[in-house]
Amino acid sequence: MIRTPAILFIVLFGATACAGELTPLLDPVRLDYNLKTTVGAYDTVGRRNPAWDPAARQCLATFARLRSTTNQVVEGFFRDLQKDLPQLAGSACDDPMIGYLQLRFVSTEGHSTAESAAAFRKTALAMKDSGYPAIRKFYATLWAVRLARQTDRNAPDLADLLDTLNSELAKAIDDPSIPGAEAGDAVLSVMELLAGYRADRWNAFRAMEPALSRRWTNAAWAHQARGQAYLDYAWIARGNGYANTVSQANWKRFAERIQTASEALETAWRLDPTDVRTCQEMIRVELAQGQGRNRMETWFQRGIRLDPSNYALCSGKMEYLRPRWHGSIPDMIAFGRECTFNTNYAGAVRLLLADAHLEASREIQNDQERAAYWRQKGVWSDVKAAFEQFFKLYPGETGYRHNYAFYAFRCGRWQEFLDQVNLFPSTNAAYFGGQKRFDEMIRQATSEKREP
Repeated sequence: MIRTPAILFIVLFGATACAGELTPLLDPVRLDYNLKTTVGAYDTVGRRNPAWDPAARQCLATFARLRSTTNQVVEGFFRDLQKDLPQLAGSACDDPMIGYLQLRFVSTEGHSTAESAAAFRKTALAMKDSGYPAIRKFYATLWAVRLARQTDRNAPDLADLLDTLNSELAKAIDDPSIPGAEAGDAVLSVMELLAGYRADRWNAFRAMEPALSRRWTNAAWAHQARGQAYLDYAWIARGNGYANTVSQANWKRFAERIQTASEALETAWRLDPTDVRTCQEMIRVELAQGQGRNRMETWFQRGIRLDPSNYALCSGKMEYLRPRWHGSIPDMIAFGRECTFNTNYAGAVRLLLADAHLEASREIQNDQERAAYWRQKGVWSDVKAAFEQFFKLYPGETGYRHNYAFYAFRCGRWQEFLDQVNLFPSTNAAYFGGQKRFDEMIRQATSEKREP
């Protein structure tokens, strides 16, 4: 499970909660920092105007409080921002920080991802050219990169955005006034954003490494980031080819870098044995080093005790159990069955038996054999059992009807597919490959409506 970045508030500024809501708990150190880099910065470098100054300061203070909660009770702050920011939009306020808040909390509603990406790019550039602190420029750019990745991974300005992201983060975490929790949130948000982009993540780490080495040697998150980066750096050396295509020199680099990652993550765990992300990364380390399944199981059990609903942790173990690494298809299915029927697990992890069949099918290279896999005796009964149990446990999780429909279609259960489609709260056609593909699936299921 990805942790939500901590966000802040203070009683002094009058957080109003609706009846029955929990009260936000605030970190006073983070609040002081976030007020300084929002309201304080606005009073120094913002585009002030008596027509909108009071409303701008109020919105910035609400955002600072949102960024400072320690118990993630933030609904009231979201409501306040969504109520107050539109009034600022009507006042012609052109402050870039206010513009950023407009995009984050109001203006992207009703717009396409491409339109939102363009707007965030524009705002990130305006923030870059402003006098606002590095941490505020960093987050504006983070959102621009996130949306750019979703629309065009080869966008011509993406390299510039990444350079800005890295340089502003490096400056922000080197600021003596930044609290450790705030710095850690920023660093790990970048490492999470760039997961899967090995060179970009390694470059981000290289930019922040001097500050990490100077100021954050006792912070678990700093060592965790180092471990994540060196894992990617190791795979850069190895490449994606078959093992027999890797040179001896690159095998040596791979082993050295994996060992560096292992040592960094072990240090992170010693400093903070409550962060499940370290367990996730250590499973990746063991996948690369292959010291033995017992070692993987040790890290998995540590993590699942911390968070029984952590799907990413379970996915890491599923990857480890692939035939190409250290397991077999029967191992994958057995683990999926354990997650689905063991009451010690929770959330979407209880669907892992169905997902195990999907991952197992992906191990089959031949298209016809892969299609035949879904028609094997027992596959549909596993899928059905997983989803029927899940919806009994979590009847409100109707979005997973999409997943159920997807598997029903794979198994040729046409009526079940159509039944699930009719239960969608709303249709996310992109999940099925786009509207055109979804319409084709509906037509095929309708015309072949029969049990195989």
